Amino acid sequence: MTQKSRRPRELTYEARARIADNLFLRRRRAELSQEELGELAMVSGGRIGSIENGKVTALLDTYVRIAGSLSITLDDLLAGVTWTPGEIELEIDAGYTVEFEMDAPEHGEGDSG
Repeated sequence: MTQKSRRPRELTYEARARIADNLFLRRRRAELSQEELGELAMVSGGRIGSIENGKVTALLDTYVRIAGSLSITLDDLLAGVTWTPGEIELEIDAGYTVEFEMDAPEHGEGDSG
């Protein structure tokens, strides 16, 4: 009798987005570029960017190296993502608000005349 191999389920977009937000905020707080963090965590800066964009889910060892490089815990990196058998749930409140400030364009940038 052969066993069917189970293909792991991909995290939902919402779960990847929560991890992406956590990583982005913690990396910015540490004042590191994606390339600098990648070097510390022994992954490419492009891989850090793909995780921050929610395009990919990393392996556990990658998350461990990223968290260690940022001097945070896995709990911090994965805050807001929980799992129960058969589903992925998101907590409502991760304890922070995401706000972005946009710099005003320099004189001449974006001007048509």
